[in-house]
Amino acid sequence: MISYYKADRATADRLRRWAADGRRQAWWKEYSEVISDSADVVFDYESGASVIRTYASMILPGLLQTEAYATRLLTAILPQRTAAQIETLVQVRLRRQDILSGEGDDVARLFTVIDEAAIRRALSFGSTEDGRAQLVHLREISLRPNISVRILPLTAGLHAGVMGSFTVYQFTDDIDRDVVHLESRTSDRYLEEASSVLDHLRLFDAVNGRALDNAQSRDLLTQLVEAPHPAQEKK
Repeated sequence: MISYYKADRATADRLRRWAADGRRQAWWKEYSEVISDSADVVFDYESGASVIRTYASMILPGLLQTEAYATRLLTAILPQRTAAQIETLVQVRLRRQDILSGEGDDVARLFTVIDEAAIRRALSFGSTEDGRAQLVHLREISLRPNISVRILPLTAGLHAGVMGSFTVYQFTDDIDRDVVHLESRTSDRYLEEASSVLDHLRLFDAVNGRALDNAQSRDLLTQLVEAPHPAQEKK
């Protein structure tokens, strides 16, 4: 069909890539017994996006979570799941992070703004060692050229993102429309209208503009990691 319709090279390459992708089953399908249909949609957007922009107000983005943090979080928000199911969900979450590793055009670029409240909550989610390990992970992963981790300090006061977290998935192919993901406990919303996407891109720029820069954010993470834990201060 490519030859018959005399498609140009760029179009031909795109069609061949789509055909290859269509024959290759998404890896998360093997976990269909534990992931929901809404999660399946998220993974599809996430795996295909070239740029991901996310603002996290209460919990850390899944792409930046350690195994210990993910385990404690999923156990807390999914009390109906068995320990075995939680363990499987954690492994799925960690595997999703592969999109941030590697080289070339297949590596996604991640821009995150995380509220300081979520950072401090992460420090105290479990044992002292687990909390510090999560913050060290944030600090170290932010050194990668394709990842930006910026902290919105509590001193910023009221700001444009106080209504909650959101993620914008952006795609290289112009035929794929960018999409906004809004997640709640009971449902997921996906906004594809150009006006909605633009509104959330502006919202991200607003919170990003109020956040500490990358170096300042790493400095804050270091300060929190090295600060005495309350239990240590009592000794």
